[in-house]
Amino acid sequence: MLSNSVLVAEIDTCLRTFFEENDSPDLPNPTIWEAHKAVVRGALISRATALKRTRSSLIQNLINDIRSLELLHHTSALDSDYEQLTSKRKELNDLLNSDIRFAAQKAKCHFALLENKPGRLLARILRKRQNASYIARIKLPDGTFSSRPDHILNAFPHFYQNLYDMDQMPSSGPSTTTIAAYLSNTVTRTLSPAMIDLLDAPVTSDELLSVLRNLKRGKCPGPDGLPAEYYRTFSSTLTPKLLSLFSTIRDGVKFHTHTLSATIAVICKPGKEGTDVRSYRPISLLNTDLKILAKVLAVRLAPLLPSLIHPDQVGFVPGREARDATTRVLGAIGLARRLRKGLLLLSTDAEKAFDRVRWSFMFAVLQRIGSGDCFLSWIRALYDNPTARVRANGALSATFDIHNGTRQGCPLSPLLFSLTLEPLLTTIRNNIDIKGLDGQHSCHKISAYADDLLFLITDPSTSLPAITAVLETYGEVSGYRINRDKSEFLNITLDQTAIRRIRHAYPFRYCAHQMKYLGVWLAPSTKHILESNFFAILKTFRSDLSEWNGRMISWLGRIAALKMNLLPRLLYLFGALPIMVPLTFFTALRTALLKFIWPTGRPRVSFATLCKPKHRGGLALPDSRRYYLSSHLTRLIDWSAEHSNKRWLDLESALAGYPLWTLPWLPPGSFQVARADPDPVSATLRLWHKYKLTYGLSTAISPLLPLVHNPSLPGGIRPSLRTRLTEGSRLRAIDLPSDGNLEVLPTTSPRGPLSPLDSFNFLQIKSYLRSLHSGYSLGRQLLPFELLCQAGTSLTHGISALYSLLQAADATIPTFFSRWDRELAIVIPEEKWTQTFVLIHKGSCAARIQETSYKIAAFWYRSPSFLHQVYPSTASECWRCELESGTYLHIWWSCPNLGSYWTHIRDIILQVTDVNLPLTPECFLLLHIPLSLKVLKRSVLLLMLFASRALIPTLWKSTRSPSMDDWIRRVEEYRSVDLLDAEHRGKSADSARKWYHWERFTASNRASHAVTHTG
Repeated sequence: MLSNSVLVAEIDTCLRTFFEENDSPDLPNPTIWEAHKAVVRGALISRATALKRTRSSLIQNLINDIRSLELLHHTSALDSDYEQLTSKRKELNDLLNSDIRFAAQKAKCHFALLENKPGRLLARILRKRQNASYIARIKLPDGTFSSRPDHILNAFPHFYQNLYDMDQMPSSGPSTTTIAAYLSNTVTRTLSPAMIDLLDAPVTSDELLSVLRNLKRGKCPGPDGLPAEYYRTFSSTLTPKLLSLFSTIRDGVKFHTHTLSATIAVICKPGKEGTDVRSYRPISLLNTDLKILAKVLAVRLAPLLPSLIHPDQVGFVPGREARDATTRVLGAIGLARRLRKGLLLLSTDAEKAFDRVRWSFMFAVLQRIGSGDCFLSWIRALYDNPTARVRANGALSATFDIHNGTRQGCPLSPLLFSLTLEPLLTTIRNNIDIKGLDGQHSCHKISAYADDLLFLITDPSTSLPAITAVLETYGEVSGYRINRDKSEFLNITLDQTAIRRIRHAYPFRYCAHQMKYLGVWLAPSTKHILESNFFAILKTFRSDLSEWNGRMISWLGRIAALKMNLLPRLLYLFGALPIMVPLTFFTALRTALLKFIWPTGRPRVSFATLCKPKHRGGLALPDSRRYYLSSHLTRLIDWSAEHSNKRWLDLESALAGYPLWTLPWLPPGSFQVARADPDPVSATLRLWHKYKLTYGLSTAISPLLPLVHNPSLPGGIRPSLRTRLTEGSRLRAIDLPSDGNLEVLPTTSPRGPLSPLDSFNFLQIKSYLRSLHSGYSLGRQLLPFELLCQAGTSLTHGISALYSLLQAADATIPTFFSRWDRELAIVIPEEKWTQTFVLIHKGSCAARIQETSYKIAAFWYRSPSFLHQVYPSTASECWRCELESGTYLHIWWSCPNLGSYWTHIRDIILQVTDVNLPLTPECFLLLHIPLSLKVLKRSVLLLMLFASRALIPTLWKSTRSPSMDDWIRRVEEYRSVDLLDAEHRGKSADSARKWYHWERFTASNRASHAVTHTG
């Protein structure tokens, strides 16, 4: 309904009228706001009912008229009465079928827009069929089973009411004094005055509009039934009212009770028993206005978390990732094995961690970190007596209150949880009885991703009792509870006697060979890690690809499926486990991908070409080998950071025995890194030295060559000399005087001339650099990757940026470029090819149009002359004219039977767009059009060309040539798709202007004339 501009205008007027009439200081803002929802729902229902009533009345009138005419014709038998009867029947039939036709047309356009492209539609096609969501039978609290709908419905609120009301008696929870005493020693980081002011500031219109723009479409609304689309459509009217509402809440006024209500939808977890309420995952649907305020607060709070939360916690903190935790554990395993130091990994399972957070504890933490009154007012308003109802089998349960837990579906929820967990992590770090693994500069006891905790224990006899006590104490004040039966431990280097004692004393599950943590399998050796993760996922990929082969996916859709589904899983593994992966893995993966892309024959485009960027003639097929290298290159940038707080860097520095920032730039033979298993440091260095010259990332000797911590300069650099050469603690070759021959000593300084010792030290440096025979390389400018390392700043999309850098080093061109040169007897410059592929991939949003255009450019289609070379028994003549050799250019362009086809299309394009295209294959087949993409996107010219080319493959190996009738119908299909896309993007007016002249053409005699004379 919100796509109807007339209806939107009516509702907007209704909203403005309502707010004007109810603008009274006597009415609380939250009440006015909640009342407006009832008004707008009523208005929408009223309009929908009126439309339905009008349509029903029209149908009934037609039925009455038809009945009267039937009786009249039965009596009179006049032709005029029969014609009227036929006309009325047709009118009724059209009216009844209009909705069906519109839905079919919309579905067709929807598929044309979204099929075979990364997105929800392709994800649904690839997804395994899910079990029916209907709950047929449930286990009741007394242990019996029931299939009665009321028993099933009531079982869920009974379970969630107990979960969300842990302290059912007022005296059962911890006292305020107890919580304050616990937090007095465990909250050590607080907000600065500037941070407090930022959190307390009134919500601005810019903040609100930014959140509204980023609201996801198509999401289920909360109990009020108003989705994100409603707030986006009426943002100009609603924004001032929302700002006023949030300002009122900031001053301490509460939300209306209905605003805080939620609907809980339940979905059975994969592989779980469907009769147990605990097997269902609750999905909380909050009202959109509540989520808008929470998102504004989350956007403010998120950048402050790194200063409030220790780097041990990597979950939901900006700048930290899951790979930071897994890489850290990998380094710990390698270091413990190399030092032969006992190490045990303990992974704890928290029972409903987010749902069990006590609000009294959460607010005490927020106050302890120094949150301002206004920020606390907003948070308190979000948690002021919320309610929920469970939806199961299409029915809603009775309403129940929520008294604990961070709210599901709320953007603030993970941030608040991380803050409430930080006191526990601080306690663990400060507890001297918990023994962790020593790195280069600090001790490592625990790694956390939200509620997923992994303990690094070197002395279990003292550490495990201390950990148990710490968790129990924290649980008493916060509600946190560990499920001991589901918690696991993995032995890395402890003796078996110690393991037997632990298994006897604790109920934790013992993992004999491997343990899963954050989606990857941890094991004591590289061999086991490879088998459990990389080669295991290879088997999973093969299974998935085999299953997808039976799905209705086009050639381009198969490549999109690999990008959307397989690539993220692969990238996560590369980042989480930076170890040496053998070439056999990549070879096997490439073979599996090729079989999926080309399921029925030999590849028609090489794998290397498909992996190229789209603007360079490829289809951006993921090159797993380069992505693997890119993930290791991001580590080199992390190594180079001067003030990074990533905890894994400390362990890897201990593994290497050298400062990490020096390792990539030291000559390979000048130092020796002690080997470990697993050994992420050596893996990254091996890949770096193997490929740095191949991809032009650096030279054999780089200007970033370190002079401090350099094994070839055992005497080091005197501090007095270093401070003359650089202001920082690091001294590199690039910091020396700009004279490449190092003939000029740094004597010009306010401190006066160099001392004899400093002069001698400088001569040592000079002698060392000359011995490297590096020549020009030390005085040159830094290469792009070297600049990234010198900056030492983590990239926002690091792997993608470095992958693009590696691809740019590949200067080869697709083989079909030269083939077109031979076909056309010209040399096509590179900028023309770039234009071709930009228009192919950006000229239309429909994947099938892009696919056909790319296939034409890449010689995907097999011409008669080509088939004759492969199969000599087949004819080489054109199947259309049977006169000349069927070369690629002949089939597509120069066949006599196509001459009038291309000529008429050129003429109609001129009539519709006033653009006189040259009648050449370069223009019509390779899209060498003398207009910019911006101009072409506003014109129908490009879609008219796409339609003309798309018809030829539909008649492949046919004697018939495409007709103007075929072409006009195809353009009309493209028009429908384009109009739907414009409607989705809110550009309907622009699309109407774009197609205006085409519609006039199709409605005029010129269209019928063209069809008649060229069909």
